[in-house]
Amino acid sequence: MSEPYADLGLSKGASEDEIKKAYRKAAMKNHPDKGGDPEKFKKIQSAYDILSDPEKKQNYDRFGTTEPQHQGFPGGFPFPQGFGFTQGFQQVKRNNIVHNIKITFEDSYRGIMKRLKIPVKKVCKKCRVNCPMCGGAGKIHVMIITQMCPSCHGSGGHQKGCEDCGSRGHNTDNVVVTFEIPVGIESGQQMMAQGLGEQPIGIHDISGDFVLIIDVAEHPHFMRQGLDLIYPVKITFEESVNGKIITIPHFDGEITVNTQEWGVLDPREDYIIKNKGFKGIGNLRVSFNILYPPKDKRFTLTS
Repeated sequence: MSEPYADLGLSKGASEDEIKKAYRKAAMKNHPDKGGDPEKFKKIQSAYDILSDPEKKQNYDRFGTTEPQHQGFPGGFPFPQGFGFTQGFQQVKRNNIVHNIKITFEDSYRGIMKRLKIPVKKVCKKCRVNCPMCGGAGKIHVMIITQMCPSCHGSGGHQKGCEDCGSRGHNTDNVVVTFEIPVGIESGQQMMAQGLGEQPIGIHDISGDFVLIIDVAEHPHFMRQGLDLIYPVKITFEESVNGKIITIPHFDGEITVNTQEWGVLDPREDYIIKNKGFKGIGNLRVSFNILYPPKDKRFTLTS
């Protein structure tokens, strides 16, 4: 941060009127529309933003920064780091619950809806007993300091068990959630139901999430690369030269191809049928594994 008083040509302790006059004069002189330096004008504007705001000005005059400072004990001594006390408690997120689900290769091609019954375990409110030391707040005040309640360790209370929860201290609700698994999803991708993971126990806890991990099964005929479907075909050397009619059991209906249309087949190349891959964007790539005859049955050239 630059020095706001110096940027406006003022001494520390300048009055409100002096700050306004100095700002107007400096702003007119350095305004970019009048040929002034844009960077210097930004500094002038920033300096005025600080010194015209009573709270920011007071913080800057006392601490050299516009940010408020925690004073600690009377007399202005700050708390040392690691003193062991806090000014409040951050919420703690409970653990996620992770569930794997297996879908077919065709399900990933078409997309599918899956309904799952998720057991959500919540603490029983009927048998909840507030901590007598903190009254359920999870924290106590010692003079001007807030600290975690040593009796309940921040949870705010405990469960004593009752008839409603079968003395377990918690109840389980079964929540039915429908997951719309999209077209083209791949193994390892995740979907989430927020707030249906581990439920709060302490007063400062927030719910975890339910995470669904997708596992796509292999297919007996097809493989996948990105949005492309790959269909491997075994074919003899003679068929690779003379051509062969092949039928591909595609998910949208059989596709019949005469390989003569592609000429003599090269096993190093894939032969493309456009827009027959995932999402109607990817392609169907036909890959040929050519079975060559044994050496003793191959043709040999003689001079």
